[in-house]
Amino acid sequence: MILSLNAPSGSTISLDFEKPFGARVELEGFQFITPPIGFRLVRGDKPLQEWQKGNSAIYDLQHCPGVKNWARHAHWFTNDFDHRHDAMTCGILSRGLAMQTRGLGLTFVLIIWLRQGTWTMQELPVASQIRD
Repeated sequence: MILSLNAPSGSTISLDFEKPFGARVELEGFQFITPPIGFRLVRGDKPLQEWQKGNSAIYDLQHCPGVKNWARHAHWFTNDFDHRHDAMTCGILSRGLAMQTRGLGLTFVLIIWLRQGTWTMQELPVASQIRD
């Protein structure tokens, strides 16, 4: 599944998709269509990567179990969670994840790939349960 997000540069956006897709949803990668000046991923206040200058390259977020740092296509990331409990298939767990951006009010557009097999749509209410 692919999601598209946009927000003003200089803001922090949540990449926590637990509510719509379940507690075990992982991010496989992301790519900017319109990038901010700079960005980084954080969990809480702890950065998973240093500030990256905006570009439209695809960022692969897969990593190997047990590693403290990994790189894909010259982008460095930090494994900030317990792999045994917080990742099912070596993507980045969405829970508590955010992206901080730098910029001057322009809007950025971001596409995110959810890792296949780690997400489930929450059940929709049946028509008889929907009230006006």
